[in-house]
Amino acid sequence: MHMYDNSCISGEAVVTEMDRIPCGSREVVTVTPDDTIATAVAKMAEHQIGSLVVDDPRGKLLGMITERDIIYKVTNGNHNPRDTLVKDIMTRDVACCRANDPLLNVQEIMAQSPVRYIPITADGVAVGMLSIRDVLVHRCATAREVRDLVIYSLAKLAESKDPETGQHLDRVQRYARLLSEELAKNEKYSKQLDKGFVERIYATCPLHDIGKVSIPDHILLKPGRLNDREFEIIKEHSAIGAETLGAALKQHPEAGFLRMATDIAAHHHERVDGTGYPDGLVGENIPLCARIFACADVYDALVSKRVYKKAFAHDIAKDIILDGAGTQFDTDVTQAFVQCESGFLDIKKFYDDKQTADA
Repeated sequence: MHMYDNSCISGEAVVTEMDRIPCGSREVVTVTPDDTIATAVAKMAEHQIGSLVVDDPRGKLLGMITERDIIYKVTNGNHNPRDTLVKDIMTRDVACCRANDPLLNVQEIMAQSPVRYIPITADGVAVGMLSIRDVLVHRCATAREVRDLVIYSLAKLAESKDPETGQHLDRVQRYARLLSEELAKNEKYSKQLDKGFVERIYATCPLHDIGKVSIPDHILLKPGRLNDREFEIIKEHSAIGAETLGAALKQHPEAGFLRMATDIAAHHHERVDGTGYPDGLVGENIPLCARIFACADVYDALVSKRVYKKAFAHDIAKDIILDGAGTQFDTDVTQAFVQCESGFLDIKKFYDDKQTADA
């Protein structure tokens, strides 16, 4: 198990209590190595959590088991959860933190950890659980440098994405910037879409799905269509993301980039006809940055392979977007999309070629 000393901090001689984490932020639920996966799944469902601590009879931490472990190692591996034991798939090399560790240390631990939850330990016993969102919310309330928070949030969001969509953030940044630059040629938006707007939407749109860190893995990574209940749960990510970023914005209302990040996270699933979520906003009541990003995000989703669908050809994606003009999408934005279509194709080709080269 990995433990970090306070001495690894550089450039911060004094760490105040405001920068420290609370002990036992989340309930600790345990299983033993000899429990079955079916038992672990039942406990996760009962307590509505995605990670369990694996301990010995004395309470000593031996490792962890997560929804992700079960999905990839059991469900996708065609193992019977009633026959497979926790010790067969548990993660033994677990990153940990302590109740009085500085938040900077915790961020460093999470940056190196493959899971979204880490145990808080005392003398080798798990006394609490800490999630990425716990750190973000705490940091939002106390951070002196909000930009450090955003960089950290972005990095963790990228790492927690499905590997099949790992370059989604890079692509949508470029699509959103291209659309903004094209829409700025429209006299109606020329003053609003200045250089600062374009820079902010490029910098902040990768935070659009930050709320998904709170969505259970068995829903987020489901290899098929979501049922109605699952879809309602995943829709919550917009409000969760807005709440998380909004906490930082309350502390720093002058930070325009945080305001745009919050608007995009909250409203990139709104539709101009008012049938979107979470607020059912209509037309220009939807922030412009969210209207622009919605088009960029949907295009990338359409032309990318996902666990539940194949990648669509560009022409099919274009037809879907144009069919949604005036209902799902702002007509000015779709017109800008047509005007800069060749740029979209160039961006798509660049990342397709990159993916092929990296394979």
